[in-house]
Formats: sequence, C-alpha cells, structure tokens
Amino acid sequence: MKAELNGTYKSSLPIIDILQISKSVLKRLSTLGYEKHGIYSVEQLIFPQKIQAKSTKYKNRISEQELRLLFIEEFIKVYPKLFYSIETPTIDKFSFGKTYEDIKADENGQSASLDMCIFERDSDVYKRILNVEFKHKNSGIKNTGKDILKLIQEKQDGVFIHLLENTNIRTLCNDGETGVFNKLYKCFFDFQTSWVNENKSIQLIVLSLKQKILLYRNITKTDLENLKDIFFIENGCIKINDIKENNWKIEKFN
Repeated sequence: MKAELNGTYKSSLPIIDILQISKSVLKRLSTLGYEKHGIYSVEQLIFPQKIQAKSTKYKNRISEQELRLLFIEEFIKVYPKLFYSIETPTIDKFSFGKTYEDIKADENGQSASLDMCIFERDSDVYKRILNVEFKHKNSGIKNTGKDILKLIQEKQDGVFIHLLENTNIRTLCNDGETGVFNKLYKCFFDFQTSWVNENKSIQLIVLSLKQKILLYRNITKTDLENLKDIFFIENGCIKINDIKENNWKIEKFN
C-alpha cells in the first residue's frame, strides 16, 4: 500500500481516501451543537460542557473523542469491505516513562495503543494497512511524541489528524516553540532513526474547527532531511491561511 500526496491510500481494495473522510468529518463537526449554549445540533452528537474553577465556570469540552467517532462513522459508510479496530495494540514495543525524554522504542517495553487501525481481509487473514492517531488542541510535547513515534516505528502507513478549535498566528509555529508545527518538527527530528519501512508515508492533517480550514501533507522518509522547511521552523510566527508552501495544501469550507 502506498500513500499519495492527494491523501489517498492504495491497497488491493478500492483506494482509501483519508482526505475526503477528513473533509466530511470537519463539515459534520462544524454542525454540532453545544450543551453550554443550547444551540440546536444538526447531529445527534453534541459537544458537552465541563465545569472548572471550583464549579464556578462552565466551558465547552471539545476533544478527540468527537473527532474519532465521526471519522469512524464516515469510514464505515464509504468502505464497508474494510475492517477496523480501536485502541489497537502496536506490534512493536515502547517505553514512555514520565517525560518526553523517556520516550523510546524498546524491545523490553510494552505494546502501546493506536487510536484506530484499518485492516483488509485477504485469504482469511486480517492485514493491517493503516494506523491512525487523533489529537485535539495543542497538546503537550510528550503526547505528540508518543503518537509520532508509534506511527514512525510501526511498518504500516500512518495518519496523524489534529483537531484545533481555533487558530491564530501562534498556534502552528512560534518563537516559544509551543506551536503544533514546532512539536511535530521536534518529534520527527528526534525519532527519525526509528523510521521503519522506506516505502511508507505518514499523512498529517490539521483541522481548524472555527475557521473551517483543513491543512494536509505527507511525510516520507526522504522528507526527514528537510524538516525545518516542512514545518516552517525558521519562519517565526505563521498564520494558518499562509500555509501554501513545501507541499502543504489547504482547503476551506463555507
């Protein structure tokens, strides 16, 4: 199976268009109602509220759970002949420890969990063909690192889908190195020697909920030599609307 720049994955079965699924998911996410506001939801699924500040403040809870649920629903509709599992144990073993610096592939460690794994069935055998990780918000470097290392270390093609509720000039890349691209750069750079399977690719998809924008790009092993340019590390602060270089593509929805 080979990953293509247009967001599709080839197997012996029809092409798996991860990009199109992600577009449908973003459109559906944008129609969800919110418990806090009481606004009518087109979907039965809604975003709940969470209580903070010693039960004095209520805030919308947007998480990767809604993202994963709708992604699976869209996948099932489009590819009824493929199979999937969730919280799937990895084939390789890892040690994550307490800090980012502790993260490593470790044959004496334990299996980790992939958010979703897609299979095809061939001659009575289920074959893993694609690993998917979902992330929400600008999570800590350790959480991002664990996901990227799993996708790098497992031999199948991978997809990393990151849902952002909102974006501004510092969300993707900033001088404080806390942006989404800053963290992806560090993780791919630090774990590049663990890359398994020269023919695979890892597709990165960033969804911006309020802006209704989708960014995407594939990462292959040869791209590891050009990580600073890919993630705009030397450009300082960048806006999501400006990402049109280094094979990044952008789509907007009304």
